[in-house]
Amino acid sequence: MSKPKHCLLIVDDEPNVCDSVHDLLRREYRVLKAHSAEEGYRLMQEEEVHIVMSDQRMPQITGVELLTRLKSRYPQAVRMLFTGFADLESVIAAINQGHVFQFIRKPWQPEELLEAVRQAADEYDRLAEAASERETLLHEIEGLKSRVTCLESLVERLAEHTPDSSPGPRAS
Repeated sequence: MSKPKHCLLIVDDEPNVCDSVHDLLRREYRVLKAHSAEEGYRLMQEEEVHIVMSDQRMPQITGVELLTRLKSRYPQAVRMLFTGFADLESVIAAINQGHVFQFIRKPWQPEELLEAVRQAADEYDRLAEAASERETLLHEIEGLKSRVTCLESLVERLAEHTPDSSPGPRAS
């Protein structure tokens, strides 16, 4: 049985960009399209999104601002940013602050975009596996803490019921 497709959300105010990304990636990924940041937020609330790709230049909000907000609410989603007009200062800051996994310049080559999204999917899988392992370890730690508490309680009860084996005062 094949594993389910990763879900990719593309956010761009230009419908033709959303359509071209959808057409390119739909065979390997479940692709959702949003033509505004507001629509992107709504889809994030309704769907389990693994990868978010946003254009930098959109009305009302930049891609960096959108991805920064999404990071705080949906930290598991891998974030990608693309633009034809690189505001390098904000892009570099976003990457350095961890809000963006990868930056892609428009226009992109189909193979380049496909490879970038594959890398993002691999990163999502890596993060999901790490989160799962962390949960398992936390559960095991809680179990060990519980066992230690039980053992400490048992030792205390045994100490209460065991006569003192230290030698008493000697008679002279």
